[in-house]
Amino acid sequence: MTLQYGLLGLLTYQDATGYDLSKLFRGSLNFFWHAQNSQIYRELGRLEERGLVVSRNVIQSDRPNKKVYSITDLGRKEFSDWLSEAKVEIENPHIAMLMRVFFGSDDPEATIKLLRDFRDQTRVSIGVKRPQAQKNAAAYAHIAKGGEEKSKYWLMTMDFVTMQKLAMIEWAENCISQLKKEELK
Repeated sequence: MTLQYGLLGLLTYQDATGYDLSKLFRGSLNFFWHAQNSQIYRELGRLEERGLVVSRNVIQSDRPNKKVYSITDLGRKEFSDWLSEAKVEIENPHIAMLMRVFFGSDDPEATIKLLRDFRDQTRVSIGVKRPQAQKNAAAYAHIAKGGEEKSKYWLMTMDFVTMQKLAMIEWAENCISQLKKEELK
């Protein structure tokens, strides 16, 4: 997936400013896809140049003016085409932490610390991101067109990531246990 489709998908829920999209991204897609605010704004500019979104300036007297983005018919078609051409992608060859574990025999203590940190950070991630994603899915279920149906899909992706992270925690604990047993020998 590229960022453009995440933004187009969010705009199918409702029109939004770049700030709103960044905030929504952090509370939904960020559970499994990361993007900086600067990337989001840059991508919105590209989408507008391609005619996939349009923006309008909203003049506000009590606040700074804002730019509100809407998905165009061409953007909806592009998004729909992307959805229908989905390919399963299960390979992720660039996991730096696994490279360190692979070579961990050179420093088992550092590897155990890395695995503990990984396990602990993964637990925190589930504890923080999952409730936020649930809250956002529920909120958008009430305000977005088709939100009830769409929120089911949010929750399915959140469940996938949660189960994946639980498996990662179990893996880290197994590795730590194995390395600790070897220390006792």
